[in-house]
Amino acid sequence: MLNFDGLVQDILQRRGKLASKDGQSESAQDYSEVWSTLAAYVNACMEQKRGLHLSSFCKIGWILSKKMGKGVHRPCFQFADSFVRAYLSQEAARKHAAPTQGEPCPFEDFNFSKAAIKFSNQLTKDQVFTMLRTIISRLGELIAEGKEVDISLGDVGRLTCQGDRDPKFNFSAALYSQEGLDAPQVDESSMRSAPAFRKGPTPEASGLGIQGTAAMPQEEYFQTQPMQATMPTMQEEQSYQMPQTQPVTGMDSGSPRPVSRGLSASNSAPSFAGSKLTATQFKREVAYKEAMDRHIAAMEAHAAEAVAEKDAWGHHVTDCLLQERDEIHAKKERNHMNLHFLQHQMALGEQKRKEQRREDIEAASAHDFPKFSEVHPDEMKDFIHGQQARMRQGLDEQVRTNNTLRNLAKQKERSMELSQLHANREEMAMLRKAELAKKAYDREALATAWNSEIRMKNIWKAIESHNKVASHPPQVMLNDALPPSRGGSVMSAGRNIMTGSSRRQPLGASTSLSQLEGRAGSSRGIM
Repeated sequence: MLNFDGLVQDILQRRGKLASKDGQSESAQDYSEVWSTLAAYVNACMEQKRGLHLSSFCKIGWILSKKMGKGVHRPCFQFADSFVRAYLSQEAARKHAAPTQGEPCPFEDFNFSKAAIKFSNQLTKDQVFTMLRTIISRLGELIAEGKEVDISLGDVGRLTCQGDRDPKFNFSAALYSQEGLDAPQVDESSMRSAPAFRKGPTPEASGLGIQGTAAMPQEEYFQTQPMQATMPTMQEEQSYQMPQTQPVTGMDSGSPRPVSRGLSASNSAPSFAGSKLTATQFKREVAYKEAMDRHIAAMEAHAAEAVAEKDAWGHHVTDCLLQERDEIHAKKERNHMNLHFLQHQMALGEQKRKEQRREDIEAASAHDFPKFSEVHPDEMKDFIHGQQARMRQGLDEQVRTNNTLRNLAKQKERSMELSQLHANREEMAMLRKAELAKKAYDREALATAWNSEIRMKNIWKAIESHNKVASHPPQVMLNDALPPSRGGSVMSAGRNIMTGSSRRQPLGASTSLSQLEGRAGSSRGIM
């Protein structure tokens, strides 16, 4: 599985010792610093609850979603449309095109000047732009080729791809723990790289006929291992001639290239001349030569790509210079046109002023003004008297106006006072009536209560004197026609109550003292 260091080494091998614009060659340390700058930029934006948008690669930020009535920030990663169309498979493109649930946070466009000044140590804007574009381009090519990739983006997360052209970005658990969320489970088996060694050979290697043997001297090995019947003889091996040209597949593009070289002797490979080889050793030598040819072809391809890229960069610089020269020329033309326009406006303004001056002179010459002759004293006196009369008339009008306004204000104040006085009188009369009504009501209530009390006392007296005087019980006469009430008269209610009290009404004249004594005695005998 390819990590970031491997990605940088691959970029350097492909580009070679290609110098940048300022004459300094790009190194692995520069690429690492550019990637660290991107990670620091992303981390700063994530801490401020904002996102970062790199138009050629991805959008990384936060999504605000509702959970239990509260807003929860969840990290999100989305590849750019251009990156998806260029490097991802159709199935992965459909998967990444699905809309996200929630409200995305504000995103900030990637500012190369800000990244170079604030988040890097010694990089320039052009270096950040060029090297970041190279990293993203080569990363997309590796994903498109089906390579396994595992690249860390600082403390933010890791970008992984298992060779299915469907990359995934896994955020670090620290981001989830900061928001109080549980980090999603990541399948560790899917992130495991391919084994470096395996027990059995691959199908491609089994066709070479190479077998492993124990460590022993070469003479003993040839004595213990019998030759197979199908092996060619030594004469046939010596008479075998390798073809002069054969197609070799390069490592970069996958297209076969003809290599116009045979199996010539070199300092790094043993030669076939003057040696007797077995079939197995011969196959090994052939495989070694073919591998060497493929390696040389790949080096030539990388060199050709480096030269082509250098030429392309030179053409690009030339085009930029031409475009800048054209822009400078166009700017000069615009300034020249603006200068002519301003001069034309100034000429028109000067011409207009001259015409206006000429018209003013002609208008002034049409009459005899100014006339510097002395005025007659009588005309001067008449003029002065007229001015004084007009002044006096204006002052009189001002005095009349002020008096009128003052009288109107007094009339308004007097009417307001009268209306206030009338309202006060009405309010006092209403209060007086209410007081009289309250007193009458209280008086009637007191009389009614007094009559009720007297009536109750008389009833109790009648009840108590019922057994004492049997022949002439006390008479309590009530006038039911007009009972005392709050609606009737107090005096009439007082006169309607007839009792045997000496205070209200005396007893009958026929009742004598003897009768009273007899009644008292009878009452004592009964007792």
